[in-house]
Amino acid sequence: HFYFSYLTAFVFLLTLTLGAMFFVLIQYVSQAGWSIVVRRVPEVLMSNILLVAIMAIPILFGIKDLYHWSHMDEVLHDHLLQIKFPYLNVPFFIVRLIVYFSLWSWISRTFFRKSVEQDDSGDGALTLELQTKSTFSLIIFALTLTFGVIDLVMSLTPHWYSTIFGLYMFAGSVVVSLAVIGLIYMFLRTQGFLKEIVTVEHYHDIGKLLYGFNIFWSYIAFSQFFLIWYASVPEETSFYLQHFEGTWSTVAAFLAIGHFGVPFVLFISRHMKRNLKYHAMMALWLVFMHIVDIYWIIMPHVSPKGIHVSMVDVVLLIGLSSVFFAVFFNKLKKVNLIPTKDPRLHESLNHENY
Repeated sequence: HFYFSYLTAFVFLLTLTLGAMFFVLIQYVSQAGWSIVVRRVPEVLMSNILLVAIMAIPILFGIKDLYHWSHMDEVLHDHLLQIKFPYLNVPFFIVRLIVYFSLWSWISRTFFRKSVEQDDSGDGALTLELQTKSTFSLIIFALTLTFGVIDLVMSLTPHWYSTIFGLYMFAGSVVVSLAVIGLIYMFLRTQGFLKEIVTVEHYHDIGKLLYGFNIFWSYIAFSQFFLIWYASVPEETSFYLQHFEGTWSTVAAFLAIGHFGVPFVLFISRHMKRNLKYHAMMALWLVFMHIVDIYWIIMPHVSPKGIHVSMVDVVLLIGLSSVFFAVFFNKLKKVNLIPTKDPRLHESLNHENY
């Protein structure tokens, strides 16, 4: 139970970090001007990827407890696992994790270091360089995130097939990162920082992205379920049979209502996105729903008859998150809260929605 609880908390922080990385990359590749003043927080969030890599170490000790395919006696009696053995084996699994975190660390270090360097030098060429690097970095990001969540999460059910599970996890990653980014800037605002710099216009745009990507998550979640349901192929239905067992079906219904229905109705209005207290409430709700989503995906493997939240689940989530955000705020206080010499800063400072 410990390792499954640990994996749940770990995947939450990994998706948050990678979602922030996507936010940074997409701003550079699209040459966005509005987002300059809200770029530093996701830059610092993604720089925590080295910390997340360290947090991955306990998972390596729990491979035998987590992953059915890691037991050779099971592989010998399972034809499908024998076919997948060249990919699903412990040494190659560890090598792949090292490759993923090495590439994510390179992207994080490159974009964070050069963005902070620009605060001192004011060199506009750094922006052009990062715009160029963001193109192939997004390709690397897409591949590594997809294979990373397949290895860490989807391989918990090694007999299951889904061609869009990586996209499903990507959508959740972006949703939780946008929610947390908005919440952090609102927290800074309550402390007297950036009140006249990060305005309602920026929160409005973050809210639009949050709403849009949450609808995208809903679309992918429904597509994955519906395509598997009507095809009724045994290799594909195993996942949902397991995750609709007992009270897990109630959690699935709660996800459909809470992750899609509630935000769809209550966060659609322009006025709701521009009301910061209401925006913060919806962002907190979506962070909670993302945690429930990850919990629903992972924990039926250790509690197959129904949901059973234990103190281990709560303590690990709070403990790892506390370490994560302690390191985050320690880094944040050492850098400027906005990219002070970005060549498009004036666009962001004068940004308005019409």
